Amino acid sequence: MAVIAASVTPLLLLDDALVIIAASRSFGSAFDFDVEGIRGKPLGALGSDAWGADHLRLMLTAVQVGGDPLRNHEISLTPRGKPTQRLRLDAELLSDVGQKGDDLILLTITDLTGIRAQETEEKISHQDKDVQLQELQHRIANSLQVIASMLMQGARRTTSAEARCQIEEAHHRVLAVAAVQNHLAMARTGNVRLRAYLTTLCRNITASMIADPAQLSLEVQVDESIADADDAMSIGLIATELVINALKHAFPDHHPGKITLSYRTTAGGWTLMVSDNGVGMNGAAMRAVAPLAPPGLGTVIVEALARKLGAHVMIAFGGPGTTVSISR
Repeated sequence: MAVIAASVTPLLLLDDALVIIAASRSFGSAFDFDVEGIRGKPLGALGSDAWGADHLRLMLTAVQVGGDPLRNHEISLTPRGKPTQRLRLDAELLSDVGQKGDDLILLTITDLTGIRAQETEEKISHQDKDVQLQELQHRIANSLQVIASMLMQGARRTTSAEARCQIEEAHHRVLAVAAVQNHLAMARTGNVRLRAYLTTLCRNITASMIADPAQLSLEVQVDESIADADDAMSIGLIATELVINALKHAFPDHHPGKITLSYRTTAGGWTLMVSDNGVGMNGAAMRAVAPLAPPGLGTVIVEALARKLGAHVMIAFGGPGTTVSISR
């Protein structure tokens, strides 16, 4: 009894009828009870519906009958004139105690009100941050779309074929980054579904660079892979460069044909592949990375991004068309 009375954790000692035999002073302070005044009263008579709830009574009776302790049972308690409290109850059967050898129940009460309130605040804060991040992603994507539009307008106004080509390539690179931002804005996580992302990229390239889709087509074959935003952006930029490279060099003089972009996850990594059935390159079989075209910014971008991803580049040529694969 002295141990229970002095406990800093709110405690109640109950008999087999759930009558209070003893209560700790900390219980009286926490819930505004006179510990001497509640002794001998039923638990359900403590002045709150929660203490007398049927489910709590049944749980404590089950502790008596079965002997299994009650662990981490939470209830809401609303004392008169006070805010609602969230409590955790733990109950343990004490067998053969006291002068009569009765089976008693030791009920421990832990106030979780502050913890649960903090968890709620943190959850709301995380939700607010998620909303703000999505809004930021939308704004970035919109800004990049504006930049891409301005680049395309500049390409249309220039009279230099070389300058127009370079501006159009810059336009597609910006769109590749904008597409990542769009997918991030729609996703709840920081990951990007590559099928939707790479399909969007190729659709944009088709719309702006392929005059007759019936003569020259661009097909996308991507599995259900997911990549984080940083890897997805690198993969998208590589794909953009390789597709543009194929469009520029594989089909001279409006030669008809097909470009296929594929991405597959394997047991040990992944492979991004861009192949065409165009005029091909001079050489034989397969060798390690060589200039994908006359050395230029596109080649530098592909090689740099492949290194960043920890991947290697291979070129297969010699037959109809060319295949470039990036594998990790």
